[in-house]
Amino acid sequence: MKKIQFQLILLFFACLLFFFPGTCMEGAKEGLLLWSGTIVPALLPFLVLTGLMNKYQTLHLLSWLFYPIYRKFPALNRDLAYTMILGLFCGYPLGAKIINDLILSGSCTKKEGQCLLAVCNQVSPMFTIGYTLHLILNDKVPAPLFFLCLYAPGAVYFLYHAICLHREGFFCEHPGQPARFPQKSLDEILFDSLRSIFTIGIYIMIFSIGANLLLSLPSFPPVDLLIGCLEITTGITHFGSLPLTLSQKAAALCAVSSFGGLCSAAQTAAVSRESRMSISRYLCTKAVFSCLSGFLALLLF
Repeated sequence: MKKIQFQLILLFFACLLFFFPGTCMEGAKEGLLLWSGTIVPALLPFLVLTGLMNKYQTLHLLSWLFYPIYRKFPALNRDLAYTMILGLFCGYPLGAKIINDLILSGSCTKKEGQCLLAVCNQVSPMFTIGYTLHLILNDKVPAPLFFLCLYAPGAVYFLYHAICLHREGFFCEHPGQPARFPQKSLDEILFDSLRSIFTIGIYIMIFSIGANLLLSLPSFPPVDLLIGCLEITTGITHFGSLPLTLSQKAAALCAVSSFGGLCSAAQTAAVSRESRMSISRYLCTKAVFSCLSGFLALLLF
């Protein structure tokens, strides 16, 4: 049954490419331009660097920035600090790549990784400041309040797991857990980084085609929602152009930014496939975060 459904979906997309070649080609161009002009130069160096830093255990040095916390909670996992920092500041899908490597190395369990995936695999604050707040909202919304709405659900989710499950060893060191993959050579790290960046590029192209097809339709709520869920940049641009009040627009953009889009979820699945974390659970959690962020923004703005 699933095979038939998949075949029908493929036929449907083949018809779209056949009947709307101009729209599909324009979407593919936009996706590939975004990938080559922004994603590759911004993300590929980080993929290579984190692979090398993981190989030579350099990332652990970032834990010293949180020495007072680790002094008070000595059992806390030392890898937690740099996972939170890099995952938050570097954006999709680098957080997922780091968590995937932690699970494979035995540093954290799959259950811990699943929790961290929703918390650390977030939209980059630099993207939010430069694109969402400055270009789309024209600096009319205070950045601290916007970030509070954006990251508060994830912070509460993390603290709940850290406090309630601490006695079960959640987010603690796991010295006895064996690694599930051998130490990679330099060539393997480079080729893995290139494979990840090319896979991300294909997903961006596919979802850009879908977003371009949706943008060609008349604007009404279901279509707007689909555009917002499909790809984060397109969704933010689209909602920014709608005739909404500042409060409604800020809430919509906060919700779109919190969810991250199905394109980001596909990229997340691509870089974390070896650890086999549940992407459906990740999407459900991010959908809840999105609703909470949007509602909080609607109250505050």
